[in-house]
Amino acid sequence: MSTRGLIVAAIRAQRADARRNRDAIVEAARNVFDQNEHIRFDDFAARAGVGVGTLYRNFPTREELAAAVYEEEVAALCDQARDPARSAGENLDAFLRGFVEYVVAHIGLARTLAAVVDPAAQAEGGIELERTVADLLTRAASDGAIRNDVAVGAVMIVLHGIGSATDRPLWEQESRAAVELLLAGLRKAPS
Repeated sequence: MSTRGLIVAAIRAQRADARRNRDAIVEAARNVFDQNEHIRFDDFAARAGVGVGTLYRNFPTREELAAAVYEEEVAALCDQARDPARSAGENLDAFLRGFVEYVVAHIGLARTLAAVVDPAAQAEGGIELERTVADLLTRAASDGAIRNDVAVGAVMIVLHGIGSATDRPLWEQESRAAVELLLAGLRKAPS
């Protein structure tokens, strides 16, 4: 291999290594936030198995690290809505039910991120979720799986309500019931 080829291979390996380090930091932070642990910012590096310099090079502040976790969580939620093996109606069902199950399973993460992530980043995540819901509603209505007169805002209000009612004693069961009511209402023809 030529010298240039060796340099290019080294740069690619370094980039892949840097990406793995970044991913490890984000995963460590996700776990810490999900368990509602309170650790020093420098300790995220140790949890990720990287040096403190690597932590600061990728995320100069706790807020930037939390924003990265939040962005990845929103992306993961939205990605589950795009399974080409399912129909549009099935994708809508899976997304709405999956949203509840995700919040139930990761309530510590949701609370931590809500407290730490910059409101502008939260707004961007909300816009991405709303785009996903709008797309799901449009596709499901086009396929005839749901009625076509439901505004995306109505669905978003239900999802916001689920996320904000976590202090209720029967929140998990009530949230699942709320999504089932929403899905039944989406399928019911308007009178």
